[in-house]
Amino acid sequence: MASAALSSLMYTLEQLFKPNQSFVCPCSTQHLQSLYQNLSALQLFLDNTTTKDIETLKFIEKRIRDVIYKAEDKVDLSLRSIVLADCTENKEGACKFFEEELVQVEKDVDSLRQEVMQNEFNKHGSKSAVTLSSPEKSTIEENSIVGMEDDFNTILDRLTAQTDELPVIPIFGMGGIEYSERQMLLELVSSITGSKQETSNGELMEIVYRGLKGRRFLIVIDDIWGTEAWDQIQRILPKDNNKSRILLTTQLKYVADYVNNPDFLPHSKSFLSLEDSWNLFTKKIFIKDHCPPLLKEIGKHIVQQCQGLPLSIVVVAGLLVKMDLTHDNWKEVEENLDSFFGMVSERCQSILSLSYNYLPQYLRACFLYIGGFREDREIDVYKLIRPWIAEEFVKARSNKKLEVVAEEYL
Repeated sequence: MASAALSSLMYTLEQLFKPNQSFVCPCSTQHLQSLYQNLSALQLFLDNTTTKDIETLKFIEKRIRDVIYKAEDKVDLSLRSIVLADCTENKEGACKFFEEELVQVEKDVDSLRQEVMQNEFNKHGSKSAVTLSSPEKSTIEENSIVGMEDDFNTILDRLTAQTDELPVIPIFGMGGIEYSERQMLLELVSSITGSKQETSNGELMEIVYRGLKGRRFLIVIDDIWGTEAWDQIQRILPKDNNKSRILLTTQLKYVADYVNNPDFLPHSKSFLSLEDSWNLFTKKIFIKDHCPPLLKEIGKHIVQQCQGLPLSIVVVAGLLVKMDLTHDNWKEVEENLDSFFGMVSERCQSILSLSYNYLPQYLRACFLYIGGFREDREIDVYKLIRPWIAEEFVKARSNKKLEVVAEEYL
């Protein structure tokens, strides 16, 4: 983790700033301060980054991680040589070695900072200079709604209900696209004016409000992750009582409760019945045609192994649609489900990892730490947050105990 690597090296430097650190030469102070400032700038960059370009962000995090780990190794090893020096002459040589390593580390980190800042992808919406290959996309582009007909009709009823007020219709369930205030504003402005306008968020808000004022509109917002995001959005929505509507999706029930009365909260289903699974499977492969009788039995067995998971069904269908529709090909898939489901697992993980990618940097280490506990067992809260504090994952806040902050993290 990039943030954890930065925090670790910054902690080491903070110890060197303390009084009575006699093994650090005074001439090293300037280099230490410069290095610490560059590390702080990188940490600030990660903390404030909000982007949909997850692959580019991963690339940048890996660059930071690799450089900082090497830098920390150099600092730790050179400090160790000072501590272990057994005479004045050896200590002077060790101090000189520490200064030389520190100067090189300072240059490496400063170069990294400049490289990262040049991307500016999260602030200005410009594409990064880094070229990355995108994950393989399925050739199937058609979207299907399966097993949600009742919810669909309920949503339709709410959208067309005879009320002049501005209702918000929340739907919560599995993840989609991360929320980005600026991207949302740009798309709203584009829908209203017919063109995208690169200007400040405040000016974009004004354009949206004026553009919607007095007009009847339907706005669909996918995927809200917090009440603050909704507070930002609703400020720019005029309430003219002209039958306008807001349709909103979220993975978090408390967000859905916050934006509207929780009496109506359609939940996107995570598991499908066998019948719905088969319908989704055949729609993805045959679109409007029927499954040939020769493939029905073996096809239903394959679907059964997907255990009602829509993502698994879609991915397996995507594999089969690339093959000739023969019994032998489907039989080969059936006999090698383990390897095929290994591929499915990777594809599903890449989609569900949006939830992890959404987490702010300071929470990622806390989340990953949970992997050290036994699966399918209750975890005592204090047995979790105490190691978080010991590992310095939890940052102090004014007038709050670390335990309280850690519980807020949890």
